[in-house]
Amino acid sequence: MVEPYEQLGTNLTPQQKLFFHQEYDKQSKSPSTALVLALLLGGLGAHRFYLRQWGWGFGYLLYCWTFIPAFISLVECFFIRKRTENYNNEVAQQTLQKMNNTFSDPGAGTAAACIVAHG
Repeated sequence: MVEPYEQLGTNLTPQQKLFFHQEYDKQSKSPSTALVLALLLGGLGAHRFYLRQWGWGFGYLLYCWTFIPAFISLVECFFIRKRTENYNNEVAQQTLQKMNNTFSDPGAGTAAACIVAHG
């Protein structure tokens, strides 16, 4: 299986890989869980809330009494895997950005600040 950071073309140190996996595993979502939620609670927007699509989720809740969201969620079952993969790719990008901020060279900015302060 290809790791998410390898799909993005990034070579990481073992420490960075560990950090990435910890953060990514906390935030990534399972396509099978999203599918089950769409099938069982799709009319209430549970699959949308699961994928952190708050606006869509509240829209489903608002119109759940019409049963239209239930029918839409049954159609969405065919597309939920791709939607979950897109969400997980966004999480991977955000995790890499967070990791770059965490593992950036903290001494470079501090040294420049010391030179300006003493100069």
